[in-house]
Amino acid sequence: MEESVTEANRASWNLIAHRRSGVAVERLRAGEVSLEDFELRLAGDVSGRHVVHLACSYGDEVLSWATLGARATGVDISDVAIAAAKRRAAEAGISADFRRADMLDPPADLVELDLIYLSWGAICWVPDLAAFASTLATRLRPGGSVLLCDHHPAWEVLSVRAENHLAVVGDYFGRGRPNTDQDDAKLPQGARGESDAPQFSTFIWPVSDVVMALIRAGLRLDEFTEAPEPALYAGLGPAAEALPAYYVIKATKPGND
Repeated sequence: MEESVTEANRASWNLIAHRRSGVAVERLRAGEVSLEDFELRLAGDVSGRHVVHLACSYGDEVLSWATLGARATGVDISDVAIAAAKRRAAEAGISADFRRADMLDPPADLVELDLIYLSWGAICWVPDLAAFASTLATRLRPGGSVLLCDHHPAWEVLSVRAENHLAVVGDYFGRGRPNTDQDDAKLPQGARGESDAPQFSTFIWPVSDVVMALIRAGLRLDEFTEAPEPALYAGLGPAAEALPAYYVIKATKPGND
């Protein structure tokens, strides 16, 4: 079941990949970094380190890590997205490695990694959280870290209907059960508002499950924060400041740090 869901998602990503866009190549060529300040702080100095971005899409963050001096690799399930990322890297004149692969089963040579980065829409594509956390831990070197900055599952299940009015559109405790009836606002860029948007299957994992999966995989929890982002609750009004929109986790493999 998991493999069929993942392959169906890959086909859907390929259909919308041409509609997705990132930072203008000229800005990347000029050295712009499309990472948040807190991400840079938590990652630390990445010069000469091997950073792998799983679910990298068109590669802006991968190219940003490369600009910061990392040996940067991006992995994505979409053939079209990886082709676009390679093209953008060439146009920007930035050296980075891009691979077409499922993030649940990264290329075998991606081991002894210094940093595995996941951002803004990664965990919702994971059907087996325990297995995924184990994969992450196995691929890190001792002292290497996972840096996860992702949409909060509370945001995944709450949808704005009017100012100060929310509707529950998902199950916060859905876990490994595929969700194929996403609210339009939760669809990926390139599918939102499109009459021909393909179907995606996502998975909603409580934040506690994500934290505990990493710990049970043998990683040490270094950082865990939750934060609002009113733009993700557009139309809700001032109440958007009172809701979690994203969360950040840094977890490290013990040894040599």
